[in-house]
Amino acid sequence: MDVWNLILYVVASLLALKSLASLMTHHRKVVVQQLAIEYTQEIAQKGKKVSSSDSLNQRGNHASADQKAPAA
Repeated sequence: MDVWNLILYVVASLLALKSLASLMTHHRKVVVQQLAIEYTQEIAQKGKKVSSSDSLNQRGNHASADQKAPAA
């Protein structure tokens, strides 16, 4: 009976390790996916900030050019 207990213990241990490895792999995939989503959102926000500040700078340049132009 001790041999069967040992075999059962080994099989249960292997199944537990397999389950743990599967759980850790799934968790890693979820974390990497979340980080990728956050990174792309951050890049998109930075892109919007840059484009909006560029458009503001261009508008400012046009306004200052109009002010500098002599009225004829």
